[in-house]
Amino acid sequence: MHGLDDGVVRLREWADEDAGWYAESVRDPLIQRFTTDSPSLDAAQVRAAIERLRQADDRAGFLVCDSATGQRLGNIALEHDGQAGEISYWVAAQGRGRGVATRAVILFSAWIFQHMGLREVWLRVHRDNAASQQVAVRAGYRRDPRRDKSQQVKGEVWPMLGYTLVQAES
Repeated sequence: MHGLDDGVVRLREWADEDAGWYAESVRDPLIQRFTTDSPSLDAAQVRAAIERLRQADDRAGFLVCDSATGQRLGNIALEHDGQAGEISYWVAAQGRGRGVATRAVILFSAWIFQHMGLREVWLRVHRDNAASQQVAVRAGYRRDPRRDKSQQVKGEVWPMLGYTLVQAES
């Protein structure tokens, strides 16, 4: 795939030269508050993760960019079992408040159903992350308490709310 684009947001494959940007971006306090990435992540670790992603059959992920400028705006990823999968995402400070996350989730979800053959995707957001809850709803996901889960992250218990999107019947 050479990228997905809706005229505002483009999803493209990760390149090794994106690693430094990713490592720097995840240090943002808001990203640290709501993602599992370590604040000490470095570019070498990100490059290794990009290489693992290229080799993996059970995951996919893309860099979220501005369609017009190519500016890096965020990350979106999938882990799946061949039938269903979980997506995760974050948007860097320069991309927030512009609908970037919603557009990326819509593009990625459609791509997952078309190219990965999954029947269902879900996402989990921290109970305190109201913006991400709104992204899920605007992207067509429905609140799914069956997907709620508390998880241990960075020494805390995170209450996570589940949202599900099922492939439309054709």
